[in-house]
Amino acid sequence: MAERFAREEPDRFVVPILLLEPIPPDQGPYLRLDYYWQIIDALKEHLLIKELLGNVAHLMASPKATRSKLGAIDWLKVRGVAEQALIRARVKAVFADEGHRLMQGDGSQSVDEQLEWLKSLSNRTNVLHVLVGPYALFGFRNTSGQLARRGRDIHFARYHVEDKEERTAFVAALKYLLERVPLDVDLNALLSRWRWWASGCVGCIGVLKDWLVDAVAATLVQKGTSLTEEILARAMPHPARCLSLEMEARAGEHKVALHDSESAKQFQALLKKPAKASNGKTAPTPGSMPGAPHAGQADGIAEPASATLPMQQVAPKPTKLRVGQRAPERDPVGETSAPRPAGEIYNAKPSKSPEARDIHKRFGLSSAS
Repeated sequence: MAERFAREEPDRFVVPILLLEPIPPDQGPYLRLDYYWQIIDALKEHLLIKELLGNVAHLMASPKATRSKLGAIDWLKVRGVAEQALIRARVKAVFADEGHRLMQGDGSQSVDEQLEWLKSLSNRTNVLHVLVGPYALFGFRNTSGQLARRGRDIHFARYHVEDKEERTAFVAALKYLLERVPLDVDLNALLSRWRWWASGCVGCIGVLKDWLVDAVAATLVQKGTSLTEEILARAMPHPARCLSLEMEARAGEHKVALHDSESAKQFQALLKKPAKASNGKTAPTPGSMPGAPHAGQADGIAEPASATLPMQQVAPKPTKLRVGQRAPERDPVGETSAPRPAGEIYNAKPSKSPEARDIHKRFGLSSAS
């Protein structure tokens, strides 16, 4: 892919894809430094990169044994030059073959720290980083939500010839490789034994390619001119190797399938179980107000009683009196008698007491009223 994109790129100052292979560190935390080293070394012939090398030329020339003496400033210089090299060369993507080595590191950094470092490098340079590797790389994906949303998983599974579509694709790939063998090949006879090919390479095109390369090399050593089944049978991967490849492939496929199914079940279980806030109460759904009814429940809620019934009259609470204080009431005036039934005419006669005469004079009452 790197070679194809390089051929198709019309601008000679653009490096579309940079192919690297992380090297396990011999000792010490030098995995990231070696990664910077490979970026700079791969782009050192670029016309816009040569002037950057003057800042780290003495560091690039130093052997690995002296890297333990590098200080923080030297490390920052190397990283800065690597970032500027990616930017100036307008690299679109970095392919890290055996990418699981970047995640494993040397034990001094965790997987999350390595992924955060790689995310930071990608953000600062706007360069996509593609980690390519075996199923060992699968365990380093989706370690956090932020990293999961920034990544994409592409599973290059082996061919299962029991499936019709995959069998057709496998035979097409086999034909493509056989047509490029620099020997005489009976194409139809070899393609008719597609099941034998599939069992010998356990459905992996990479293993099939190595198998053919070994057979062609053995034929050329013997001064042969044609690719025969006898040579192919001798170059066929050993059964012990096929067993190891088959077990590893099945384990990886099972891990992927199990992870996908379990993740789907757990996600659906979380959706059915509402999340709870810190105070133990059920958290409201997004877009709703706490305590507000759902849209489907609004029509079924009755109006409050105060909207349809008159307000209930409440008698004022009686005020407590102090000790010795009289209760408010009208004092009797004149002679009192038992109350008369309602509707009976009552003729009041003026009292002869001074108080009664004073009241009659004040209100202008006559003695006959």
